[in-house]
Amino acid sequence: MRVVSPRGYVKPGFSKYHIYLTLIELGFKGPLGRKSLTSILGIGEGSVRTLIKRLLSFELITIDNVAGVLLTEKGFKAFNLLRDVLVLVGSFDFSECELCRDCRLSIVILRRGVELIKLFGGVLAVRDLVVKYGGVGSVILYYINDGLRLPDSKELHSIDNRSVLVKLVEGFNISNGDSVLIAMCSKGDDDCLRYVVEAALDVIKVVSN
Repeated sequence: MRVVSPRGYVKPGFSKYHIYLTLIELGFKGPLGRKSLTSILGIGEGSVRTLIKRLLSFELITIDNVAGVLLTEKGFKAFNLLRDVLVLVGSFDFSECELCRDCRLSIVILRRGVELIKLFGGVLAVRDLVVKYGGVGSVILYYINDGLRLPDSKELHSIDNRSVLVKLVEGFNISNGDSVLIAMCSKGDDDCLRYVVEAALDVIKVVSN
């Protein structure tokens, strides 16, 4: 993602996760002021200013003196592409659940993810990517035959409908062929969602090239 590439020797104080979140928030909510974006993104004002300049240079946003930052036609095209392939479920803290204790689970749905993950290199490659970005662990689930399945090297294991994982993705219109990507983190890790989103964006980028 060229928007986050270093300029000279200076690495920007934001990542592709912050670019993704900016486009998604502007697409769903409409124009936002710089202070609102700073609060949403959780990065410093200087980094937000740089992010805005980068998005302006790629003609993804424009700035209205009254309304604030808003998407251009090109920006809306990017928003629509991202919205159609990646869905944020959210982050959830647990004292104890079937996957971990005193942990945070951050979850996204990758549309057509079963196929995308296979093209990327398989479940293990994606799990390793989530850990590389900062997760303590990762779980990848497939939605096949109207139910969540846990893939391993030999077969697909059914997930009980009473599972907390099933309950967390209820209401997100998950379809056969989609996948669920989960980052497991320490309880209260505010960056947990970033780890799994950046891994998902890498899968999308590699497969689309």
